[in-house]
Amino acid sequence: MSVSSRRLALSAAAALAAGIVSFSVSCGGGSPSGSTPPVTSAPQPTPTPPVGGGGSVGASCALGNGDINAECSKTSSKLHGALLGAMDLLVQQKPQLFDKTDEAGVGTGQYRVLDKEAYLNGLVANLIAAGYCSERDPDDADYERILVKNENGFSENFDVLASSGHMRRGGSYFETCTPANFPVDRGNLPPAGSGCGYPYPAPIAKMNCKLHLYGPDFYTLDSTALVGDAAYCAQVGFPDRDLCPVRPEDSPERVPCETWRVGNAKDTGRPGPTWTVGGQYCTGPASGCENDPTNQYALRVYRSGSYQVCANSGACCTVEVER
Repeated sequence: MSVSSRRLALSAAAALAAGIVSFSVSCGGGSPSGSTPPVTSAPQPTPTPPVGGGGSVGASCALGNGDINAECSKTSSKLHGALLGAMDLLVQQKPQLFDKTDEAGVGTGQYRVLDKEAYLNGLVANLIAAGYCSERDPDDADYERILVKNENGFSENFDVLASSGHMRRGGSYFETCTPANFPVDRGNLPPAGSGCGYPYPAPIAKMNCKLHLYGPDFYTLDSTALVGDAAYCAQVGFPDRDLCPVRPEDSPERVPCETWRVGNAKDTGRPGPTWTVGGQYCTGPASGCENDPTNQYALRVYRSGSYQVCANSGACCTVEVER
């Protein structure tokens, strides 16, 4: 299935109050359900958007948490005007963030952004100051989309930065989630901007391993991390399996989701499982094996032995090699 058809949105951004900057899942007091609070050109007090990225996570939205299982799809936007207001205000507040001589279309006001982090965090800060809940989308691999809500019945997602580096005004609406899909507790979820989005894979339940290639100098072993959840497998494109990879092989989320769930190898520190032979790390031909230089899921084997590969969850697989 396409992950974006279900929900690609869920939290670190920028919050602002009384002139003190703190980033992340934050909002103002909110507004009545169904209403859209206006974004004025000169709110009091005027927020001072952050000039760079970073910040701490931990603030909360006064409207309450969102639903991690919200259904998201592209319909029509109710909050696009608020986003445009936040953009216009940011251009007034921080003109140094933009190159006004470089527009994506003459007269469009879609200026080239010179400081991406300050731009994205500034939009969030202005939306919060205007009474919305807002944060950067932690499920966006580029960490560039903006989430906005003014009630818990729905939230909207906006893609505000073009690949050319210019502001995106028209066409920035990405999707609507019902009910609102943010903020959520990310304590057990992938890090914001990791590239591993919803649905989130469970811990690795099993490692598969096999003798993959026979070579004159060494054999190559291969491994795959598997999740044991039939419902999850169906969601990500394996409808007839109880055990499946974290994503299909051609998915851009395969590597980041494996990186999150498998962990880093204990010997090399690279993302991927840990290989051993007889309980010892593979350090080169003298040890009988060595990690593939470009793929932590593969192992070069130089002699017979019992080779084991393990994820950080404790799931392991053993290959007996006769060479």
